[in-house]
Amino acid sequence: MSKTKQEILSGWGRVPVADCQSYRPERSRDIKEIAATQHGVIARGLGRSYGDASLQPHGTILMERMNHYLSFDKEQGIICAQAGVTLSELMALVIPEGWFPRAIPGSRYISLGGAFACNVHGKNQYYGGDFAEHVLAIRLMLAGGESVECSREVRSELFWATAGGMGMTGVIETVTLQLKRITTASLSATTCRVESLDDMIAAFEHYREHCEYMVGWIDHMADGKTLGRGVFEAANHTTREEGGTPLSHFKETKPKFNVPSFIPSFVLNRYSMALYNRWRFKKYSTWRQMETIDFNTFFHPLDSMGNWNHLYGKRGFFQYQCLFPETPDVVARMKTFLGALQREKVFSFLAVIKYHRDGEGLLTFSKRGYSIALDFANTAKVRNVLPQLDRWVSEQGGRIYLAKDAMLTPELFATMYGPNAVAWKEQIEKIDPQHSFTSLMSERLGWKKTT
Repeated sequence: MSKTKQEILSGWGRVPVADCQSYRPERSRDIKEIAATQHGVIARGLGRSYGDASLQPHGTILMERMNHYLSFDKEQGIICAQAGVTLSELMALVIPEGWFPRAIPGSRYISLGGAFACNVHGKNQYYGGDFAEHVLAIRLMLAGGESVECSREVRSELFWATAGGMGMTGVIETVTLQLKRITTASLSATTCRVESLDDMIAAFEHYREHCEYMVGWIDHMADGKTLGRGVFEAANHTTREEGGTPLSHFKETKPKFNVPSFIPSFVLNRYSMALYNRWRFKKYSTWRQMETIDFNTFFHPLDSMGNWNHLYGKRGFFQYQCLFPETPDVVARMKTFLGALQREKVFSFLAVIKYHRDGEGLLTFSKRGYSIALDFANTAKVRNVLPQLDRWVSEQGGRIYLAKDAMLTPELFATMYGPNAVAWKEQIEKIDPQHSFTSLMSERLGWKKTT
């Protein structure tokens, strides 16, 4: 079996933390031995889910050394890799060959196994769907050590129970992914300043028919008539004739600097947030700014700072992402949501809005509507407000993204995910009746208990 040790682990939000017995398998037989002999374990990629999803004190399987490519069909754009391969590594390999991930989340420092287990999405979810929709097959290690292949056609119920299933079905060993063809390593992007949430949504509605990627940044400090103001971005892949960067010029980049771990928690406060938000808003004009932009700048701006989660200090932070269904009054509902946070004097340093279409799978976060993602420092007030937000979002027919959750209750999870949650729980009870795979999240949400 792979070597074990005790270590303090956390999600990307650095809250909660847990003293975990960790395993670092290097071969499939190591994972098989762990799955066959250990009870109450969870697989973990790079730990980029924000809360307690990848934490299990009894046994956390760190997949970072399971990071080899198994095959790459350069004609069809199909790649098979071990689950520990990162999106950053994948991009460095496939982009120079003219291929690109069809669903790309906000950080490239995530593992392929983690991307599937969380069914991540990106700025093109409304156009290209979620990550799992482009996965052709996975190999999954079940409780007891049996490895099985599953896809939409073969063991489809297991495939979709694992997609977004937060590691409850077993250990994802390999992922076979369908890529999309590109001709350059850059995007043609349009950026403009919008003066209110109404203007932001109008921009989404206008560009959704013309652009593959869209995202909005919201100045969470603005209120009144300017509530929801911010910067809107839309982009498409560009061609060489349009001035795109040659594919051969793309390189895997490293962070420009690392945020130190000793930054005091008070550095990122309401006033520093206000200054940053005001600067970013004033940086752009209301006129459309069109430019050719590189992939890392558009898709992964925060990755330019190593350990950016240290900005919140040792107390950590909560990232909160909720989705509002696209109803006739969805703008009013989002205004109520943002206004309630301001009245509570709870502000987010970074607020991002995206548009979604209905996703596939039992526990997919995406359905037709708008999601808002916010960062909150870990304070007593925030811990008091978040459960209130959960209840209100649930009452609006919305839901919380599990990969960024740390405080949801079993009752609200059941309400938000409805009949799909019931069907999914029935599936995982069939797949893992002995609860061999558990996490702090599974225990908190009442899915499984470590016995």
